[in-house]
Amino acid sequence: MKFDRSVKREIGYVSIGTLLLTAAEIGVFFALGYYTADVLYGAILSACAGILNFFLLAVTVTRALSYPPEEEAAAKGLLKLSRIARMFFLLAALAVGAILFNWISTLITIFFPRVIIGVRAVAVKREAAAFPVETEETTEETDEPAQTDGAETVTKGSEDDGTDENRI
Repeated sequence: MKFDRSVKREIGYVSIGTLLLTAAEIGVFFALGYYTADVLYGAILSACAGILNFFLLAVTVTRALSYPPEEEAAAKGLLKLSRIARMFFLLAALAVGAILFNWISTLITIFFPRVIIGVRAVAVKREAAAFPVETEETTEETDEPAQTDGAETVTKGSEDDGTDENRI
């Protein structure tokens, strides 16, 4: 299976970000005087499980997008089955980490990929806002009536015209 360049880049961001946050977490345990080998092993297990979970998500979504439109139900079924299997995988990794290693470092680290995904979403949104895409359409306000309810005329482009183009 061949990944799109943007999918590879996102997998890289999540992997590197998770590893950096895991190293910071281990550093905090060390600074507080609670560092043991169990902390290290629990964090490594959980980080690997989180990165693998994201990779498997990327594989599944890529595979589901390759289905023809007629097989939309099969693609949705694949996504649902993948989610269930990945959640059981994460629960098993958490159980192993909590039993064999430090449960706190295992539990904290499993959320790092989700944190990275959230940070990336905000960064991409800000990047998109900084570089607006120009379109051929112009959104000029006109004095043409857009809606009438019998009592008053609402002009298109005003705040009360019922469209979402002027709302934040």
